[in-house]
Amino acid sequence: MNIENIYNDMLKLKEQVKELIYNERYAIQWHHILSHHPNITESDIINGLLYGLYKPDQEIDGRYISWSRMNYPPRLIRIVFKVDETDAGSFVRVITAFDEE
Repeated sequence: MNIENIYNDMLKLKEQVKELIYNERYAIQWHHILSHHPNITESDIINGLLYGLYKPDQEIDGRYISWSRMNYPPRLIRIVFKVDETDAGSFVRVITAFDEE
């Protein structure tokens, strides 16, 4: 796959994720996030998904990574997510989120 195709795929994914977030079609796996990264909030995750830079996860097919720079407190967070399909439709599943060091 060439760079242009990856770029276009990420733009389409971002539009799909935005629509799902706006329609509150997301699930955050808090059991992992809160036990390992207690300073991450729901607004950090939502903002990171809406405004972050997307990249395919090179280790697991179908997963994606969003990097987002937060202004307050100043930090860079990484969000690992995927879009799941169910009988009820699509939704964003946030697998983990944490501060980059």
